[in-house]
Amino acid sequence: MQDATYIWITLVLGAFLTGANMVAVLVARRSAERLFLAMGIISFTASVWSFALLTESYARIDAVLYAVVFAVAGAVGGYSLASTLLGVLARHPASLGPIGALPEDTGAAALVILGDDEPAHYQERSTARALEHLSDEGLLHASIAVLPFLFMAQKARYRAVGGTSGSARQLETLAEYVESSTDATTFGTVDTASLHGPRDLETATRSAAARGYRRIVVAVALIGESLELDQEKRSIDALRFSDQGVHVSYTEVLSNSERVASLIATRIMAIAGDPTITGAVLVGEGQPETRSKSCRHFDEQESAFLNRVRMHLMERGLPDSHIRIAWSDWRAPDVTMAARHLAALGCLRIVISPSCFPLDSLATSLDLQVALRQARLDPSVTATTLTGYVNDPAFAEEIRGRAHQALTVIR
Repeated sequence: MQDATYIWITLVLGAFLTGANMVAVLVARRSAERLFLAMGIISFTASVWSFALLTESYARIDAVLYAVVFAVAGAVGGYSLASTLLGVLARHPASLGPIGALPEDTGAAALVILGDDEPAHYQERSTARALEHLSDEGLLHASIAVLPFLFMAQKARYRAVGGTSGSARQLETLAEYVESSTDATTFGTVDTASLHGPRDLETATRSAAARGYRRIVVAVALIGESLELDQEKRSIDALRFSDQGVHVSYTEVLSNSERVASLIATRIMAIAGDPTITGAVLVGEGQPETRSKSCRHFDEQESAFLNRVRMHLMERGLPDSHIRIAWSDWRAPDVTMAARHLAALGCLRIVISPSCFPLDSLATSLDLQVALRQARLDPSVTATTLTGYVNDPAFAEEIRGRAHQALTVIR
């Protein structure tokens, strides 16, 4: 009887660990997948072995049914517990606390370029935070049964683009260019911060202050002032930098930039060919309707910028009817509808421009391509999706010029 008890325990424990490891395989990054898969196979083998022993020992149908029930309950319990614990990944790090004593003023200013980049590789923690953010806003309702598969979907998106998103490196390249073309006596350091990446604006500004920079300029490399940007600014206000003699200034978002709008139009026209048979889809980010109620200026800024690009294209000969505005997410029309519309008008070349996406992200590298394939255009129609434009020299000059302008405010 004692031996049978151990077998029952092994059955349930093996099933429990099998369910938990299944969640781990779905969620874990690629480097850890094999470990969890091996552990899952071992626990599953132990569970099956125990089931076989129990079936042989009891040779009764009721015992077999009990074993099946216990195994299923164990697997469901392990899966459910592991899925529930995924919420721990979304916990934000503890507050860094108040700013301590600062070193002597360097005399120069610090420049922090803020972009909407994403982790270079799939990260469980960043995915958990993104899902939690959507859930808090009421935009996502995922049960614990479905939640691990959402992690797997994000992991699959990274794999579809080769496992790496180039946005983080592009932002660093932009910072390097601006730093190399800027007098060190003006900006002693040029750093980066991200709305969604591992280094947030609070960390970047704290680091600058801790190195003796009393003037910090945040150059916003974004088209619209999103809700996330508002939240970042509020977190900086809460630090009360001014009490320590540190002053932070922000550049405006790029929605009113003629230079950036012009460079996007130039990129489109460079591959447009005959304007009479060419169409352009100008893609904005978009945001959920619920968020628009509290952050309406983001929609207005994106729409104004896209229409600014439209005017530049019309000045260069592209008919107004061949220019469509579409949205990457949340709003209509989407890229699929816009591309179909242009094809129906007789456009044989269609250019998809991620106009509100300075950085290359999963959205520009993958999602726009998928949306274009879903349009199922006639083979006679040639469609091209442009990349981000953050590394265009004109964009870097716009950021540098705005940073110098913002610095005059705190001199």
